[in-house]
Amino acid sequence: MRVVGLTGGISTGKSTVSRMLSEAGYPIIDADLIAREILYPGKPAYNKIVKTFSTEILQANGEIDRAKLGALVFSDESARKKLNSCTHPYVKRRMVELVLYYYVTGHSLVFLDVPLLYEAKLDKFVSCVVVVYCSTEAQLQRLIKRDGSTAEAAQDRINAQMSIEEKKGLADIVIHNTGTIQETQEQVKALLHKLQPSAFATAFYLAAPVISVASLLLGIKYWYSR
Repeated sequence: MRVVGLTGGISTGKSTVSRMLSEAGYPIIDADLIAREILYPGKPAYNKIVKTFSTEILQANGEIDRAKLGALVFSDESARKKLNSCTHPYVKRRMVELVLYYYVTGHSLVFLDVPLLYEAKLDKFVSCVVVVYCSTEAQLQRLIKRDGSTAEAAQDRINAQMSIEEKKGLADIVIHNTGTIQETQEQVKALLHKLQPSAFATAFYLAAPVISVASLLLGIKYWYSR
């Protein structure tokens, strides 16, 4: 199975591209979605975050106030590192579980949608990285419009990540999300054509889980027949 990393900067359009890939029928492992799930009350990551940042970051119902926590970590690199140490291990574990699930169920291509792919050094575990890019000026204006925030607050959020220009330089494939939605869609189609495994590779990917399970069962049978 081919595992492809999908990343970008805040408000560069990564979610749009991710949705297009999903609509085309490809599995998406969404790190943001996993990160929300592990913050539910009672989860290990939730407990670590409350212990680290105190109950001041909780809402009245006991859930983590994501807006308050976000404002805290985006303006403080030390706090951001503490938060990452509370969440990243659990996010990575769940991602590995999902990769194995898609492998066993016979998928030949899966995308890891991870905003902090390079920052978390997950690029080392994918076959290639796709970066969704727009200029830093467009990124700032989109974020201000999306969140209704001040330019200063929006810039703080952008600065909390690796710059989109640096990510673009590291990318194996770049999708330029600066034109129309149709232009982005065409780039996604070209991307899928480029990444789609050959018929032989697809057949191998589909057969591999069956072969693995059969080998395991034969091994167990042999072990108990000794």
